[in-house]
Amino acid sequence: MQDSCFRFALAGLLLAGCGSGQDPTAQGPNAPTETGAFAAGPAPLGYTRLTSATVRNIPPGADVTYCQYLMAPFDHDVDVVDVQGVQSKFGHHAAVFTYADDGTQQLGTSLPCMGTEFTGGTAGGATTPSSALSMGAYLGGIGGEGAGSTAAALPPGVAFRMKKGNGVMLNVHYLNTGTKAIDGDAVVDINFAEADPSRTIASMFVNLNMGFTVAPEAQTTSTVDCVAKSDLQIIMMANHMHEFGTSASTELIPAGSTASQMLHEDTTWASDMQFSPVYSHWPVATPLAVHTGDTIRTTCNWGNTTADSMTFPREMCLSVGFALAPPGTATVPMCAGGFWIAQGI
Repeated sequence: MQDSCFRFALAGLLLAGCGSGQDPTAQGPNAPTETGAFAAGPAPLGYTRLTSATVRNIPPGADVTYCQYLMAPFDHDVDVVDVQGVQSKFGHHAAVFTYADDGTQQLGTSLPCMGTEFTGGTAGGATTPSSALSMGAYLGGIGGEGAGSTAAALPPGVAFRMKKGNGVMLNVHYLNTGTKAIDGDAVVDINFAEADPSRTIASMFVNLNMGFTVAPEAQTTSTVDCVAKSDLQIIMMANHMHEFGTSASTELIPAGSTASQMLHEDTTWASDMQFSPVYSHWPVATPLAVHTGDTIRTTCNWGNTTADSMTFPREMCLSVGFALAPPGTATVPMCAGGFWIAQGI
């Protein structure tokens, strides 16, 4: 797998850099939904509002993800201090990522990209090759319908950084568990600030399992190991599954040792945790140190009550967190399917 297959333009959590051309189903904000017109309320003072193109007529049972370019590149470095927003009914997430401008991106593009942010551009009906993905650093996001702020607020004095030449893209995910077709809407409000060398810069880290199959009407367990190829300084860590998860854990195994340190454990998984993750935290001054050769192991357990088997991305298994970016950079490494990816997302 190549790095470009995993770069979100988010998403993270780990997304319009998935192709080109205008999607005829995306026709503007504030469309009627199953429960009436989408109403987001005003943006907070000092925040820049980005409005997702409406994803129209999502049928019952559909699980869709769209990628959308929403903001042109900046001509200088910019810090992202906070992200808030609101998503319409049956929203799963709206995540904000950067994209690196190479002249091929078109503002307003909105295309289905289910799974392509991780698998190279062919999942979920999309046919864009992985080389066309323009996925960069994660900037924040909201989780689920009605969410009013980011589920993963960074500590004071810590920010995400957009590098010069990067624009903003949005990844919106809807899972229609209702009985009627819906329209999907979202707004995301971003607090931009001038790049400040006194700020600590963080970036998303994920340990992603794509190789599992959740058996029908059965209990399933799957584990993925991430062996660090460089040092990492983690300040936040959580697990992520969808509604059939029952428990999950992420542990650190030092190189040459069989002993482990629990980083984050969810002994009981609740469905709403996919929208509102519970994080373990480490102080910015004394982050959790992951050294070259250490293993980050994430284990997920599911109880599938349906007659259908499930794979990524219908169900998920990953640990997700935030780590301190090395000086002069805006991203940290990540792991996907046991592969260490130095550039990260």
